[in-house]
Amino acid sequence: MGNSAVYRIHTSDDLDVAYAMSQRLLARRSIGCRCPQDALGRAETNTHGLVRYLGIGPASVSLSIPARLLNQLRDVLEPHLPPDDRPSRHRDGSGYLITDLTTEVVAALRQLPPFGALVSTPEYPLPSTSADAVLAAAGTDPAWISWQTCWPSEHNRSGFELAINGAELWHAPAPAGHSVYVHVHPAQPKVAHDLAAAVGGQVMGEPALGW
Repeated sequence: MGNSAVYRIHTSDDLDVAYAMSQRLLARRSIGCRCPQDALGRAETNTHGLVRYLGIGPASVSLSIPARLLNQLRDVLEPHLPPDDRPSRHRDGSGYLITDLTTEVVAALRQLPPFGALVSTPEYPLPSTSADAVLAAAGTDPAWISWQTCWPSEHNRSGFELAINGAELWHAPAPAGHSVYVHVHPAQPKVAHDLAAAVGGQVMGEPALGW
């Protein structure tokens, strides 16, 4: 299938402006086709900040566990995990775990020193505002919402994303502030320029490989 071409079309310190631009892009999506269209949200936080995300609806949490905490984590967390959810151990002694974000998991993790965590929502079929709850919970955490859609003139590898608080998506290093990105077919750069102009943005720099 290959990759989309992803263009940054806006960066600013004003989240309201960036969010409004993402909503204008959402309004321009094609709704008369059968292409899959959905949205999901993600946020980078630490284990002591997970409590803010309990109200966003069903979500998972990915944990990058320091080696010094892996045995303690197993002791406090395993009673609250499904049978198939167990931390893996890397060669350096660190660990990794993906499990459901629940009240019990959050409370158990607060018994340990904080470490990195990634919160992810499922893919919600559009129209939906469910993933937007991640932005409301994020505060100063890097977070992003990805909308997979199609445009009236383009039905492959299409969509857009809103990244807040310097979340790094496709261009490194990530710009500070809040950014909007559009995905188009690599052979259709004009679509990206037209979309940017239509919602009050402009293409900023060269495209990157996207989805």
